[in-house]
Amino acid sequence: MSRPASQAEAMRLARALLAKAQPGARGTTVAAHLNRAEMVAHTIWRRFNVGPYQWQAKHLRWYLDRACADLAPTTRYDRWRTIRSLAVALGRLEGWQHHLKGPWLRPSGDGAEPLGTGRPPKLPGRGGTW
Repeated sequence: MSRPASQAEAMRLARALLAKAQPGARGTTVAAHLNRAEMVAHTIWRRFNVGPYQWQAKHLRWYLDRACADLAPTTRYDRWRTIRSLAVALGRLEGWQHHLKGPWLRPSGDGAEPLGTGRPPKLPGRGGTW
């Protein structure tokens, strides 16, 4: 897919990408993911002028490292969950998984401990766990 011509188009593409793949009812959780996907696309477009289909792991890592640096740990965790869903929807989670690890992996902000085994997350369009 070609590069979006505008920031608004990049935001629309991110929302559409996640909307067709996001599991669950269209309640508040899915709506929050869709809104966060637009925010991610907006911020990455302003910095790199690329849309969701041109994203690389470095763009998402930059977003989590720099653009979310001043946010609360729980907010960073929510943004990471949305980015993980976008990576799955793009079919790139396997290749990007190790690039997206950091202190945002837990709502507490403590990403030093390995993730335990728990209920697998609902990811868009595919079965599997993080």
